[in-house]
Amino acid sequence: MNICSPQARFRINSSAKDYLISLNVFLSGSYCQGDFCHRLEQEVSLLVNTNFAIAMPQARVGLYFAISAIARPGQEVILSPNTIADVINMVICAGAVPVFCDIEPATGNLDPSLVENLITRNTVAILATHLYGLIAPMDQLGKIARKHNLLLIEDAAQAFGARKNCQYAGTMGDIGVYSFGMAKNVMAFFGGMLVTPHEHIEKAVRQKLEAFPLMDKGKLGKKIFSCLIKDIASYDCIFSLFLFRLFRFGYRNNIKAITSLIETELDLTGKSELPEIYKEKMTPLQAKLVLAKLQKVEPDFQHRLACARIYHESLKDIPELILPPMRDDGSHVYNYYPIGFKDRIALRMFLMTHDRDVALQHIKNTADLPTFKKYYRDCPEARLWAKQTIMMPNYVKYCLKEVQKNSATLRAFFGK
Repeated sequence: MNICSPQARFRINSSAKDYLISLNVFLSGSYCQGDFCHRLEQEVSLLVNTNFAIAMPQARVGLYFAISAIARPGQEVILSPNTIADVINMVICAGAVPVFCDIEPATGNLDPSLVENLITRNTVAILATHLYGLIAPMDQLGKIARKHNLLLIEDAAQAFGARKNCQYAGTMGDIGVYSFGMAKNVMAFFGGMLVTPHEHIEKAVRQKLEAFPLMDKGKLGKKIFSCLIKDIASYDCIFSLFLFRLFRFGYRNNIKAITSLIETELDLTGKSELPEIYKEKMTPLQAKLVLAKLQKVEPDFQHRLACARIYHESLKDIPELILPPMRDDGSHVYNYYPIGFKDRIALRMFLMTHDRDVALQHIKNTADLPTFKKYYRDCPEARLWAKQTIMMPNYVKYCLKEVQKNSATLRAFFGK
């Protein structure tokens, strides 16, 4: 494919069909009609081979329901600090206590060798995050959970479709949660799914969810329109001929008014109760959009895997870089390709000024956030990860030639 260069660091995994379907639903008045949510639950249940699947408005709400279903007030959940603040908030909102455990530097996932020392008589569960689609060390975590009679929850928000030993991410523990948000490989603007093999958990979750209304039409409409604007802005020719030049100028001259337009800033505020705006159900429209994408999960993964191979083969001889493990067995769907370097600001500046558009890792070390000072635990590896990681683009619309150019520019920075 002949395109302008560079491509944007990020593009929503959407198509014109998504917007046309959405427009038709809004104009036809069929926003609340259809059994698409039930159909989606059945399809996901069959796809990942689990007993129960429950449509969620967002993945974070699924985590809230998961912990609410298994934890009594004050019980502890061991989890990685390498996640968004709202994951920690959902633990707290469910009445549980987050216990931070440090990560493995190569993967960014929970370090199982540190978990057992944090288990107390008050521990109820381990929450494993499959960061960037890399399945966490579930074999070791599963053994620990069984040994201590704990439940195992999977935050598989970035890992839909990942699998290991014939098991899908999200189904290796007692509860799994997926995301269908705008930055994920399966996108419905908002949305998620909770899966579990346990009937009592399914019943408890459905009972609470039943009281919630459908997601507000205006809220979803605003999100769709916002995504459409981002889609247009990141369209190859528009981005490379105009917006990238503007952003590069902003970085070169340290103009915050420009650079802030593309820096991801997450909500870091604390929550003690589930916000009213989270108390909603997935709409038939969102389910319809996900259903249309399920058959594209594997081709999407194969493209991301091809990108990862190029990055890995090009960069594996640079000792200054921390690379994720290269796995082509399906256990890493590479939602992004993260690389670590001690001076990522200098590296990002070099890439930007050499016509390469990349993003800094935006997830914070939540164990260090003032918001969660009450639960502070020193997690040095997570602190380094948050400061050193750059996300290299590899989305389904990203050209392999662009991956090669990114890799060549990285090598040039290190004099290779």
